[in-house]
Amino acid sequence: MSGTDARLLIYSQDGFGLGHLRRNLNVAYRVWRSRPEVSVLVVADSPAAPFFALPPRCDFVKIPTLVKVDSGVWRSDRLSLGHREILSVRTRMLEGLVDSFRPDLVLVDHMPHGIFGELTSALRILRRRRRRARIMLGLRDILGAPADICRNWRLEGAYEAAEQYYDGVCIYGCADVFDLVREYEFPAAIAARASYCGYVSREQAPPPLEDADLRRMFPQRHDGLVFVTGGGGADASFFMDKFIDAVRLMFPRVPFDAVLSTGPFMHPEQHLLLRRKAKGLPIHVTRHGQDNIRMLRRADLVISMAGYNTISEILRYRKRAIVIPRTGPSAEQTIRTRIMGERGLFTVVLARELTAEGFAALIRRKLDETVPEHPAGIPDMDGAANAAERLLAVS
Repeated sequence: MSGTDARLLIYSQDGFGLGHLRRNLNVAYRVWRSRPEVSVLVVADSPAAPFFALPPRCDFVKIPTLVKVDSGVWRSDRLSLGHREILSVRTRMLEGLVDSFRPDLVLVDHMPHGIFGELTSALRILRRRRRRARIMLGLRDILGAPADICRNWRLEGAYEAAEQYYDGVCIYGCADVFDLVREYEFPAAIAARASYCGYVSREQAPPPLEDADLRRMFPQRHDGLVFVTGGGGADASFFMDKFIDAVRLMFPRVPFDAVLSTGPFMHPEQHLLLRRKAKGLPIHVTRHGQDNIRMLRRADLVISMAGYNTISEILRYRKRAIVIPRTGPSAEQTIRTRIMGERGLFTVVLARELTAEGFAALIRRKLDETVPEHPAGIPDMDGAANAAERLLAVS
């Protein structure tokens, strides 16, 4: 990939969330830092595609959204069409984009064949018409329960697609945390092309919120700040509701202020109910979360679900954290929290064990903890830079 017209196409399959898109934009930013002449086109199906600021020389195309409701089960989120009709539309769009954008390098996120093989015809076109183009697969640290992933990849032809079309695999994690190649039974030909890049997080993050920003939210400031986030927020209301109950148990002797970021996908009625419930407490409830990273960097304690990006930012900025993993439709978050919780990187609470009384006691205890500046077990956090270097090396 050389010259002033170099082009990178990124396929970012997200369904109903923020994680894949954010991670891909972090990698795109590092590609731009290394090669500012490269034009990047992101093909995204997340409804939150306009939510993020894009790196320079980067644009996106939104394709119709499909949402994962169970292992191997998807449905349309916005259109009153069956998933097969949606797949047909997406497939034709992907074929047209590959043919018209003429990428020199393609980075495919998460699924080597796309949802139900929607990518295979586009990859075939690319191999036939752009023989010098390079195709790379990007995989987060944990995809789901190994038995489920291996079964689905075999049934859907993902292993064959990875072996037939891809020049390399970037794994956004570390083998000593979770050996993806072994756990998901990669054939030798694919394993030989795989590289562990480390964890991807935002390296161009703005500075932490300043005291003046917090005083505008909390005229009567406390010493501590707790940041509560559920990522996109579609299924975060359960633990946010319990958090408000815990704060009310402490009231009026609450030793902190709290910012509760519900995320862009929480249902408006749930967001409103949380705002009403938090009234009179030192809790600021916000929806869009454009300042989430500034809040996280400023916080004395982070309470979150176990999405890849939030966990990566907790680790990058060495934050004390309470993590509540999502229970489904994938086992990804429960596996991640089990492994990292055992390393002592944060405290894990399962949703079924969450009570207001226990939550309040745990929050107090975490705020009283002292955390080493470089706790043992922090994995490599330079994943975006390492992945960009790997991508550009094959072009």
